[in-house]
Amino acid sequence: MKKLPLLPNRCKIFGWILLVPFLVLAVLKLIFPDEMEWSFMIYRQGDYTFFDSGNWLFDLRYNDFTDEFISLGLLLGLSLVAFARTRTEDEWTTHLRLEAMLWSVILNTIFVALTIIFIYSSPFLTVMMINLFSILMIFIVRFEYLLWKERQQLKEAQS
Repeated sequence: MKKLPLLPNRCKIFGWILLVPFLVLAVLKLIFPDEMEWSFMIYRQGDYTFFDSGNWLFDLRYNDFTDEFISLGLLLGLSLVAFARTRTEDEWTTHLRLEAMLWSVILNTIFVALTIIFIYSSPFLTVMMINLFSILMIFIVRFEYLLWKERQQLKEAQS
């Protein structure tokens, strides 16, 4: 069987090291949105108007990088954990990965459908931002659960 192009196992450790603090920061940002702002002066794209102060293409502005910083950290941590090899990567582990990914896509689709039906206005955008990461979170939880369950069954069979 063709092997999956996965990251080395040690990437999972770095992924957890990144994931835990960024997950805490994300939850804090959701609970206290106004208290967490890291603004920096940046040179960014202007408003595309020819009639303002002459800076129609680029100008200096303050921008809050909190959301971008937390999102990139979460994405990197989740990706490292989700796509790193296990210590014993074999065909059964690949099967468990596929099953976990299928579960995560199905649950995420249900989550999106319920969000579209029941949530409106700006809370909708917050839920959609959470949705960006939920597919990887569901995958990791399901895959780790399946691996744990397999290990328990192996222990019971050996004893």
